[in-house]
Amino acid sequence: MTTHVIWVNGELVESSKPSLSANDHGFLLGDGIFETLIVRDRNPVFIDRHLRRLRTGIDRLLITNTPHDNQLISGLMHLLETNELVDARVRITVTPGSGISALERGAQPLTVMTAAPLSPKPSSVSLCMVEWVRNERSPLAGLKSTSWGENASILRFARTNGFDNAILCDSTGRLSECTTSNIYLVIDDQIVTPTLDSGCLPGIIREVLLEKGIAAERDLFPADLAEATEIFITSSTTGVVPVHKVDEIQFANKPLQTNAASDVIENLSAF
Repeated sequence: MTTHVIWVNGELVESSKPSLSANDHGFLLGDGIFETLIVRDRNPVFIDRHLRRLRTGIDRLLITNTPHDNQLISGLMHLLETNELVDARVRITVTPGSGISALERGAQPLTVMTAAPLSPKPSSVSLCMVEWVRNERSPLAGLKSTSWGENASILRFARTNGFDNAILCDSTGRLSECTTSNIYLVIDDQIVTPTLDSGCLPGIIREVLLEKGIAAERDLFPADLAEATEIFITSSTTGVVPVHKVDEIQFANKPLQTNAASDVIENLSAF
């Protein structure tokens, strides 16, 4: 097979063919929502959780007339089969569709699914603190919004300065999240992560770890980074990744009393 296809409003089309209107609100305004998940051995991992979070975002953005979950699952499986993918990274993007102004949406929303081979997972990452904040009072707080320019800019800053990712605080000074992942600290042998009040994304793996009692929520601050014996991050596409450095604090050479990241990986494999 040589032609890569994508799923657009229920139809499979060649990815090289135009499928987006110049007046689409996702393109013009960043007005939309998305989910990214992984597929292993043709099994979409945590698909029910991802679709529930997607539906929450769609409802908060007041996007109507979108495909039902069963339609999305069927389309996803057809997309994998057509592209001959067994393990993949899948993105579902939903926008209100085209509109003649910011306040006037069209009648037909746009739903696009893409699939690509999985990228290699990093063995560990470095993080830096940045001065920019996560606005926990934003109407988009906690959503995987297509208004992603802020995250992209911060991530470029981190990469330009020799780090893999950046840690953001909220407007009150509490730790919130990284640009592409949730963050966890191991303090006094307990795995803790910022609360949703900090504006962080309700990550899928984060949700599972909290449900299973592996991690707990609490308000965290930059000073807590120096108190941690171990730090790791999670996202649906990379899973659990240890952190070996935060600014000038090195974790690779510290004794890992709990080996938290390894324990989490072992627990996740059973879910």
